[in-house]
Amino acid sequence: MADWLIALMVYSFARIGAALAMIVEDVDTQNRRLWDRLHEKGGKRHEIPCHHNLEEYLSAYINETNLRDDP
Repeated sequence: MADWLIALMVYSFARIGAALAMIVEDVDTQNRRLWDRLHEKGGKRHEIPCHHNLEEYLSAYINETNLRDDP
């Protein structure tokens, strides 16, 4: 179940705190590509495009847990 978390940290080099602070609204589609919004230390916001493997992990997790309807 935590595969998405490990994939997020591996493919985006995100800190554990930034990864755990993500909400569904922080995963967004722009131009047919999934983007992540990470909230880093000091209130900095970091937006990055998803690696295609990470996109599969995040999409599967969001769909399996029905989080898409509950941001």
